Amino acid sequence: MEIHGANGYLLDQFLQSSTNQRTDQYGGSLENRARLLLEVTDAAIEVWGAGRVGVHLAPRADAHDMGDDNLAETFTYVASELGKRGIAFICSREKEGADSLGPQLKKAFGGVYIANERFTKDSANAWLAAGKADAVAFGIPFIANPDLPARLKADAPLNEPHPETFYGKGPVGYIDYPTLPI
Repeated sequence: MEIHGANGYLLDQFLQSSTNQRTDQYGGSLENRARLLLEVTDAAIEVWGAGRVGVHLAPRADAHDMGDDNLAETFTYVASELGKRGIAFICSREKEGADSLGPQLKKAFGGVYIANERFTKDSANAWLAAGKADAVAFGIPFIANPDLPARLKADAPLNEPHPETFYGKGPVGYIDYPTLPI
């Protein structure tokens, strides 16, 4: 079961200092801002067991009006606390770049670390080979390429995504992307 603590949703809003302006036990200090995410994680562990619980994080200040005074400190603390709980994985919306926190979070967590955002086949393989991640997840490439594993294996070209059609009600952008010939 994956707890969604990313992308400006409620748990992320509590965690990051730009959005959490509370003055009670869920605001102010880093420990207080992380409290809700960790309480939700603990509750999920009680139901499903630590080995069946993962957490999705977004240690970036680049979307959804999110931001933190110290992203590295905040997310390293959270990764460490999640590691103490022995959860199955952290999946992090963390692209490759000089400011990437991925390797730091992987080390602090000590468990399975899944990187996700803007990876190509080559950059994903490079991160895996360098030990920066244990797995790499693909989102947008899967929307435009329902046969993504086959395309990557065959070194076939990828369909261009059309974000203006994402999550619509009809078939356009949902089931109309071409697949490789069988």
